[in-house]
Amino acid sequence: MNTFFLLFQLINLAIFTVFILAKKERPDAIPLIDIRAIKLLRLTYPLPILAFAWSLFLVENVMALDWVCLVIAVVGTVLVVKGKTDLGAYHTWAGYYLPYSSKIRRGIFSWLPHPMYAGIIMVILSCSAVYVTRLPWYISGFALICCVYTSLFLIVVARREEKLLVEARA
Repeated sequence: MNTFFLLFQLINLAIFTVFILAKKERPDAIPLIDIRAIKLLRLTYPLPILAFAWSLFLVENVMALDWVCLVIAVVGTVLVVKGKTDLGAYHTWAGYYLPYSSKIRRGIFSWLPHPMYAGIIMVILSCSAVYVTRLPWYISGFALICCVYTSLFLIVVARREEKLLVEARA
């Protein structure tokens, strides 16, 4: 059972990571937040991913909470993948905005305004619940600080992006 859990978590983590990897930003994208905040996000977001991956190899017994966290992480990854796919050509990395874009209302966006951000936060919460129980406090603490920063960053840019999209429609 541990092997299945480990394998499923690693596959989900790999898919999630591939879909959120930082990429070279489009020249027409405008920052929604200070560029230093975006650079800090690019530096810190891999750290909790690495902490979580490491913690998976420390699992001796898979508990009910681990399975719940796995389900939440899978749902979060599905939101990220579907959101990025539905955005298509309008996708930019977190913290950027395309000035000519309009609010997407098809696919997952007809149900949820920011599915990628929601998915990332779901994965953050579920993975944090796993690694805080297995890693030394100072590693978990540092990873949690990175996760809090990422979550706050996503909330701020989602609100700013939403405001720009509403203004563009008016």
